[in-house]
This record gives sequence, structure tokens and C-alpha cells, in this order.
Amino acid sequence: MEVVHIFGYIGALLTGLVLGLLGGGGAAVSIPILVYAFGVEASVATGYSLLIVTFTALLGTVQNIRLGHVRYGALVKCGLPALVAIYVMRRFLIHSIPTVFLSAGSFTLTKNSFILFILSVFMIIVARNMIWPKPSAADVKPAPYWWVLIQSIVIGLFTGLVGAGGGFLLIPLILSVEPMEFRYATATSLALVTLNSGIGFIGDLQSHQHIDWSFLGTFAVLSVAGVLGGIAIANKVDNVKLRRLFGYTMMAIALYILIREFAVPFR
Repeated sequence: MEVVHIFGYIGALLTGLVLGLLGGGGAAVSIPILVYAFGVEASVATGYSLLIVTFTALLGTVQNIRLGHVRYGALVKCGLPALVAIYVMRRFLIHSIPTVFLSAGSFTLTKNSFILFILSVFMIIVARNMIWPKPSAADVKPAPYWWVLIQSIVIGLFTGLVGAGGGFLLIPLILSVEPMEFRYATATSLALVTLNSGIGFIGDLQSHQHIDWSFLGTFAVLSVAGVLGGIAIANKVDNVKLRRLFGYTMMAIALYILIREFAVPFR
């Protein structure tokens, strides 16, 4: 086993730990680990991430269901369009994107670099919100269902493309559908993330993509172990400081992706 692989597996454990402590963010970081530490293509790594998210999010979802925190009306309204969209993306669309996504003169944008670019921009936005959180609004105005439908479809397509991001995007949508306490919105969002990720990975399976089950199983087990460890020590850690620290880490990883993919050298 190469040294970079050892660091990659440590990264899998740590991203799971962060997910257990903060309830989100680890999935986005797992994709560059898969790509740069293990040489997995970005389009494949996003599929692997979906399976990892399915297992890690399921742990919290089961607990939330037992506590009665999941709001099923909002889950159905926000979730069904996203479920269809993420399945279509993973089953048909992502594997139909050409290897060379864009070519202009000496610059060539590959499919994998395009996916990583979208992911890195999203990571920067999430990192910014972690480092400099916005004050939460006391009231969220209800949205017409046609607008909820459009947003849900876009979130499903985006999640299917980059293999992460569903939770951060779904919470505001859930609150616009049904006024509720933030903890209930978070629980409902986590349930949707579990369903979305599982359906997305099923789309990958049905598209007959090669999957390295041995490697993926090892990575997923380490991530789940990290989640369980994070949940166990969550009450002993300063959540605010950890969130800010992870925000800076995510920002640095996103900038590394951009430099790695586009600065040295142009393809």
C-alpha cells in the first residue's frame, strides 16, 4: 500500500468524524480524497460518494425517525422531484457527458475537471457559510409549489452531478414548504439525503458502471466508523470552533482543486 493511500484512508475516517460532529460537509471532502489519493475518476468518485453518504446519513436518519423529528409531508413535497432528478442524472445523463466537455484553442476542459470545478465552487460557498455564518431568519416565507418543484429538480440534478451537497441545499427548501423548528428541518433534510443518495447509486448500478466493491467497502466502513466516533464525542467538542476550522479546511481543499485542475497546466 502506497503512503498516499494510507493518508487517503485516514482522510476517509476524518471526514466521517466531521460528518458525525457537524451533521454535514464530509461527503464533499471525500470526493477529492477519492480522486487525488486513489486516482478514481471524478464521475466515478461522485457515485462512490453517494453510497458513502447513504450509509452515513442513514445512521442519523434512523435516530431522527425514532425521535419523531422527520416531517413526512415536507419530505414528500421536496423529495419526490429530487429523487427522480438524481436518478435520471446518475442513470442516463452523467455518463453521457463527453470526455472533452469544452475545447477552445489550447484550453481543453475535460468532463472530470468540469465536475470538480462545480464541486469546488460549491465547497467555497459552503466553507464561507461555515466561517462567516449568516444570522438565521426567524421566519421563512412559504413558496408556491411550482417554485419548490423547480428547486427540488435542480437540487437533485446537482447532487447527482457532484455526489454531495443535498443537505445544505434542502434545508431552506424544506422550511419554505412547511414552517417548523430548525432541528426538524435538519432531520427531514437528512432523511432526504439518505433517499437521494441511495437512489442515485442505484442509477449508477443500473448504468452498468464498474465498481471496485472491495475498495469502496473499506472506504465506506472507515467513514461510518468516523461518523459513529463523531456522534459519540459531539457533546464534548466546541461545535462553533470546529465548524469554522472545517470551513477553512474545505476552502483550502477547494482552492487546491482549482489550482490542480486549471493552473498547472492547462489541458
